[in-house]
Amino acid sequence: MKNAKRMCSGVDKKVKEQAITLASAVIAMQKKIDSQIEVYNEMPLAQTVTSTQGEKVLKANPVTAEFRATVKDYAAALNNLQDIIENNRAETSKNALTELQKKFRVVQ
Repeated sequence: MKNAKRMCSGVDKKVKEQAITLASAVIAMQKKIDSQIEVYNEMPLAQTVTSTQGEKVLKANPVTAEFRATVKDYAAALNNLQDIIENNRAETSKNALTELQKKFRVVQ
């Protein structure tokens, strides 16, 4: 949670809570993917199973399919998080100062 809050520190408070939740999910998925990469490398993409008719058929390995789905979801969530962070920046004090300067004419 600490890393998620740090990632979203510059996000506007209107969407900050949602951004932190999404960042936490992205971090959790990344940890899961990192821990499963070696397992995925050793897994066959397909497996031979016996159909209900008794025939041997090649079928997609559900473990590798789930890994690929997790990676796909992770990539989409990461992309969404980056969009939220980039498009919802919090106002900075410098911007507030610039707005004040616009209101008052500064004499030098």
